Amino acid sequence: IENGADLNKENEDGDTPLIIACEKGNEDIVKLLIENGADLNKENEDGDTPLIIACKCRYENIAKLLIENGADLNKANEYGDT
Repeated sequence: IENGADLNKENEDGDTPLIIACEKGNEDIVKLLIENGADLNKENEDGDTPLIIACKCRYENIAKLLIENGADLNKANEYGDT
């Protein structure tokens, strides 16, 4: 991050570092990425946002953190999940 890493760079599945941190339940990394400007609403190939991933994985604290920092509650994935 200090050297200018792209916090919204996608892997082959369209997952960003924030989506992966949410999927793994790594709250400290989620906080770090949010503090440094990661896009809270960027979607992967399935249309999943970090908030959708956190909710699917049942990481309540991460979901709250995303919401408190402006994640879109109404953004749906390609299956209609919000």
